[in-house]
Amino acid sequence: MTVSDYTFLKRLAKRQETLTKEIAKREKRLKKAPDGNLKIIKNRENYQYYQRQKGEPMGKYIKKENEKLITALAQKRYDEKYIAVAKEEVKNIKAFLDKYQKKTSLISAEFPWEIKNKIDIAEMTYDEYALCWQNIVYQPKKIDDGVPFHVTKRGERVRSKSEELIANLLYSNGIAYRYECPVRIFNGEVRYPDFTILNPRNGKVVFWEHLGMVDNTEYVENNLKKFRDYEKTGIFLGEELLVTVETQQMPLNSKGIEAFISKHFGKD
Repeated sequence: MTVSDYTFLKRLAKRQETLTKEIAKREKRLKKAPDGNLKIIKNRENYQYYQRQKGEPMGKYIKKENEKLITALAQKRYDEKYIAVAKEEVKNIKAFLDKYQKKTSLISAEFPWEIKNKIDIAEMTYDEYALCWQNIVYQPKKIDDGVPFHVTKRGERVRSKSEELIANLLYSNGIAYRYECPVRIFNGEVRYPDFTILNPRNGKVVFWEHLGMVDNTEYVENNLKKFRDYEKTGIFLGEELLVTVETQQMPLNSKGIEAFISKHFGKD
């Protein structure tokens, strides 16, 4: 990957971050905006302003002296249009960054890591691509009050001690991941897999769900239904979807996680 390639991808990721912050700021401001919308009419060299409610053809005339209301309605009109355009741009940037991978990566796939790391390959390395991939902004699932507080080495909050162990071992092994990144399934609903992982073996995205209460029948049934929904989306257990389990009597430990990571994400 050339310097210009890397710079371009970093700028895209930065642009997405900026847009996301602007959208959040303007959506918050819209909650306090005045009712109705602004209608602007140009009369020769002058402008007239009206506060129009839904269904009204013209609305109520606003005197120029009421500058505060005119400005607030103008800001509201701008923010609504900006949010619509910005959300579309964020969607396009995310789609591009998610799918970006040069075709030349297919050429080097046949070489083991011990050779690949020593020859001149004209493509983006896993670490380079992973950096861009992890910079993609997303909104994780909200953690409610009362959930035990666990923080990973990367500084993110997770829901359990086992998830903290998994995240830390992924991080220490240099494997790119996202925690509870939203995924839209076949029926339009959104799911939040525990971990979305960029597999260093092939650059493909896989999902890792950890079931921490398999001694709870209702919990198991709910997760089985979730797995069926994944399958209908094209995410199949053992391929795009990996699962670890534990009970109170048989908790997950770091040795087991290390073996799991080595099996599925270790270098050939």
